Amino acid sequence: MVIIEIKRDYPHFDHILGEHRWSEFLQKPTKEEKDRVTQVFHCTYSTGRIVQKNGWKRIDVDEAWFKAWSPQNK
Repeated sequence: MVIIEIKRDYPHFDHILGEHRWSEFLQKPTKEEKDRVTQVFHCTYSTGRIVQKNGWKRIDVDEAWFKAWSPQNK
């Protein structure tokens, strides 16, 4: 599980919340990826501090993680 923080004024929550079938957004999903889904739910924690107090560890995204990554599948 992952908790991400999004600005409250983000206009497209309806695009993020719900179930996302990998086969519907990956251009050429592998056999393993075809049946996978990601489910995104609204989190009821109101602050990052409350998240941490409930045992979650904060790890900030590092740009270097994406240097060799591309949204284009092979």
